[in-house]
Amino acid sequence: MNRRVHNDRAHIDLSLLEVLDAVYIERNIGRAALRLDVSQPVVSGALTRLRLLLKDQLFRRSPGGVEPTELVNLIAPAIHRSLSEIHDALQETGTFVPEQSDRTFMISMSDSGELSFLPTLHRHLATIAPNLRLRSVRIPLGELASALETNAVHIALGQLPDMGVEFERAHLFDQDYVLVTGEHHPLAGQVVTWELLTQFEFLLVGRFPDVEQLIAEQGLTSQVRLRVAHYLAVPSILSTSNLAVWLPRSLIEPLALLGRYRASSVATLERNFSLSAVRHRRSARDPGAQWFWEQVTQLIAGHYQGRG
Repeated sequence: MNRRVHNDRAHIDLSLLEVLDAVYIERNIGRAALRLDVSQPVVSGALTRLRLLLKDQLFRRSPGGVEPTELVNLIAPAIHRSLSEIHDALQETGTFVPEQSDRTFMISMSDSGELSFLPTLHRHLATIAPNLRLRSVRIPLGELASALETNAVHIALGQLPDMGVEFERAHLFDQDYVLVTGEHHPLAGQVVTWELLTQFEFLLVGRFPDVEQLIAEQGLTSQVRLRVAHYLAVPSILSTSNLAVWLPRSLIEPLALLGRYRASSVATLERNFSLSAVRHRRSARDPGAQWFWEQVTQLIAGHYQGRG
């Protein structure tokens, strides 16, 4: 019996290990299926076969997904390393033809990044690689290094800290914040001085410490009337209120498609910040990932540099 179990485990199909790896990384059957570009029943069927082979439950249900058993926690890191080495070896000897590829590429970015970058990026890729698929996700900063290392995402975009020598960074562009109001705001169109600024009431969006610090330094924190998590709420709020909001300059163009606004720079209160793209250095050995990196970084940098 022991010899039979040992032989069964020695001949586990590589595709089953890829499923185990994906579920371990994603902690969710549905997301693992998307990662592998297969249906959920395929993932569930593979897990059933693995449970029989390994004599273990493998994953237990948990809020929002699944959690690995002790056995999976023990073997999954080694499986992932081995799969990565196999993947790297195959990619290095392969070719990538954008016009023919139906590969899925993953980018981590915020909702402001989606509004600013995705329309331009999608139009560009649809022209040169019509069968390619693009997926945007938002990975928490504390999980981003692991996601890049494991290819859960290929590229991260945003205001990103230094992530270590294993990661490559490309500076895309610098931009500032501008003060935006609805077209019919009673103060719209006036030159914004500090004295005039004290008459505004503000909307804050997302988590931008620079904006909060700017408002606090001017003693305007008490004039923040509303906070929202997502930028898609901004157009309707500005068009139906007398609130003003500080927005990254790159958002003005996409938001203009959703309404009419007035944007003003306040030179004495200028805050500039850098947008970067980050990837794991190992991805440079993958011809497809390298091509995708070049397309993303060159397109975004070229589109936005000099616009400020």
